[in-house]
Amino acid sequence: MIDHDQVQAALSARLDGELSPLDDDIVDTHVASCPECRQFRDEAVALSRRLRFAEPVDGGMTPPDLSEAILAGVEPEWRRTASARQVGLVVSRILLVIAAVFWVVWGVQLLGDAGGLIPVSSEGVVSPDADPRTASLLVDAAAFRLSLALGLLTIAWKPRLVSGLLPVVAALWTFMFGFVVRDLVLDAVSGTQLLGLGLLLLTAVGMVWTWLNHHGYVTLRAVWRDLGADPV
Repeated sequence: MIDHDQVQAALSARLDGELSPLDDDIVDTHVASCPECRQFRDEAVALSRRLRFAEPVDGGMTPPDLSEAILAGVEPEWRRTASARQVGLVVSRILLVIAAVFWVVWGVQLLGDAGGLIPVSSEGVVSPDADPRTASLLVDAAAFRLSLALGLLTIAWKPRLVSGLLPVVAALWTFMFGFVVRDLVLDAVSGTQLLGLGLLLLTAVGMVWTWLNHHGYVTLRAVWRDLGADPV
């Protein structure tokens, strides 16, 4: 499997007019799906253009090989950025795992509470004091929390999947925030509601942080660059 260094070396060779160690189709496919290498290519192209119009050296002869100059100009900055993003990604993944543990604990507790609402005698007969409707609601709430925990653990394992779950969590937090505000006005808010709202906010923050460190910064910079570009 090719890595970033191989792709970037191939891009540099292509810009310099040399034979690339990798097929162009392989390089283009990787760049299309890799924000980091795409950023490297854009910066390398910009630097190559600047070098072409730079003052000639050695009696007016343009250096025939620009690979080293391009890599020297782009690679250090890219490596610093990649290192910072990698640290941020590790921290955000740890945050997601912590949030998932809280959701699991809460879900298991709700399942225990639901079981207590449907007492069964030693003869296997359900007690007449059972409350199956409330128990069903608690089971549904537990299923939601356990499912969310599974999603967070999946994202911590595969951060590229965060874009699929993030809108769902954002919508859940928005609706829950509205209900909490309503209950605050009615002076009927409970500690459980505030706990759920805070935990959901922590989850959303962890997911946004994961998205930013995985590919969000590059995407945002590209959008900002496109918005500021001069019309052709």
